[in-house]
Amino acid sequence: MKGKVLTTMMMGLLFLSFLSSPAFAGVEPSPFQPQIGTLHSANLNMDLIQKSLDFLVTASSLPRGTGIALAGIKAELSVLDAQVADILAELPPYNEQDVDLMGVFFALEGIRINALSMEDPLGYILWRMGIEPSPWKQHLDSISGQISNYYSGCKPGTACE
Repeated sequence: MKGKVLTTMMMGLLFLSFLSSPAFAGVEPSPFQPQIGTLHSANLNMDLIQKSLDFLVTASSLPRGTGIALAGIKAELSVLDAQVADILAELPPYNEQDVDLMGVFFALEGIRINALSMEDPLGYILWRMGIEPSPWKQHLDSISGQISNYYSGCKPGTACE
């Protein structure tokens, strides 16, 4: 009896291994997994900033410490701008790719969309406080511009049209 159960289990495992082998055929990890991880981290930071801005926009009066929070947002945007520049310098040109950069594309597109969607809420908050928005806008424009230039084939650090 034990022999039949053991034989049945072995045959079942053997059968399942044949069924699952095509599912793993040809699947390779991306060679740019560290860069994709960094981009996802940057995207999460952008989401956090976006949620903070959404809270401040809907507040009837700005809470204490808003100026300090905005200074922190400016510092974080500066760091994210440098991170995006570093990652784009490590990646192969987008229009001359020999490898699949779909994960990189989705991460970059998320960051670009977040940067573009932050301009209006941030401008509104800064207008309410009477602060010039150009330092924040400069970082947001730089982030979205670098990514757009990467898509068009412009190398990081060069002037593009």
